[in-house]
This record gives sequence, C-alpha cells and structure tokens, in this order.
Amino acid sequence: MGESKLDWIPSAALGSVPVNHDDAIAISPPAPSTEGEPLFVPRAMTTVVVAALGVCVLVNAALLIAQLRFLRAADGSYAAVQREMWVGNLTGMRLLAFLVTGIVFLRWLWQMRVNAEALAPRGHRMKRGWTTGAWLVPVACFFLPKRIINDIWAASSPPDRPRRTDALLTSWWLLFVAAQLLAFPSTSRGPLSTEMAGAALYVLAGVLGIGVVRRLAAMQRVRLHG
Repeated sequence: MGESKLDWIPSAALGSVPVNHDDAIAISPPAPSTEGEPLFVPRAMTTVVVAALGVCVLVNAALLIAQLRFLRAADGSYAAVQREMWVGNLTGMRLLAFLVTGIVFLRWLWQMRVNAEALAPRGHRMKRGWTTGAWLVPVACFFLPKRIINDIWAASSPPDRPRRTDALLTSWWLLFVAAQLLAFPSTSRGPLSTEMAGAALYVLAGVLGIGVVRRLAAMQRVRLHG
C-alpha cells in the first residue's frame, strides 16, 4: 500500500515512528520560535488563570444557591425581594469574573500557542491571530477556539501519542458551550430554570477548565524541558 506524506514522521524527529491515526500530527523536538519569542511555560500566569477560574466556579456556585433561595421564596415577600437583589448582584459579579478570566486566559493561551508552534511548526490549521480572534466571532466562537486548542494540545502531548483531543478537553468544551447557550454571561436574566441550569454547567465547566489548564501546562513543561 502507498504511504501518504503524513504516514511517517521524519527520522530526525521521532526515529521514523509510524503514525496512522486521524488525530496525529508531526511533532519534533522544541525548536526556536521563528519570530524570536521566548519559549517557556508561564508558571505565574498559569496560577493566575487557575485562580481566576476558581473565582468563576465560586461565583457561579453562589449564584446557583441564590437562585434556589429566590425560587423558594414566596412571591412578593420581602425575602423574595432581597434574594432577587442577590441574584442580580451575583449575575453582575459573574460577568466581571468572566471578563477578567477571559483576559488572563487568552494571554496564557497565546504563549501556549507560541510554544506549540515550536513543537509542531506544521501542526496548526489556523493562523496564530485566531488564538484570540476566534473567541470574538459570533457562532464560530462555539467551535473555532476548540479547533485551535486541539492543535496546541496535540503539539504539547507526548511524541508517541500526538492526539488532537482528550476526554477532559472535550468534556470541558461541551459543558462550556452548553453553559453559554443556556446562560450567556450578562447582567440581564432569562427564565430562572434556564439560568440555574447555566450556572450549574458553568460550575462544572470551570472545574474541568482548571484541569485542562494544569494538564496542558504540565505537558508543555515536559516537552520543553524534558
């Protein structure tokens, strides 16, 4: 049978290890960035991203509790008015937490992409600018960022198992997208049941997101430093 161009990784990279699964990419030892950026795993920023995601988890958990308390309050009562105010305040806090988390996460992800390009120069299906831009495109933001992260994940994974996805990564993304569809972070509120489901999904997505950040950072640290 004939071999495609990607059936074998050059011997200089992996000693002619056969690669025949759909998710494989050609991974080589770390090479200097073509644009001269430093290659490193930002430990401090990784900690900040994990902490920011932790805050999002706590805020959404508090919002879910406030929504449950509001649901149980008698209509028109003083307790209902107070609890509704708490729901509104926590919804605003969630928006602020998401904005801060988004900023630090995208800065962290950019460095992950720089590192990944050095590990797999031809393993990325989209230009680097989409690392941040893909999150801003309506509708496309539900699948393009995952495509980019998949490529970073594959470049950062062990050379003998260069797969573009992982159960943890996929579960996080599905929960994150479902939460966005149910309760997009804003100061406005929809049906309470939908908001409660969205808050619960954001809690789960946040916990898995912490795992994704920690694992990706650990994989790149091993690939870059051995």
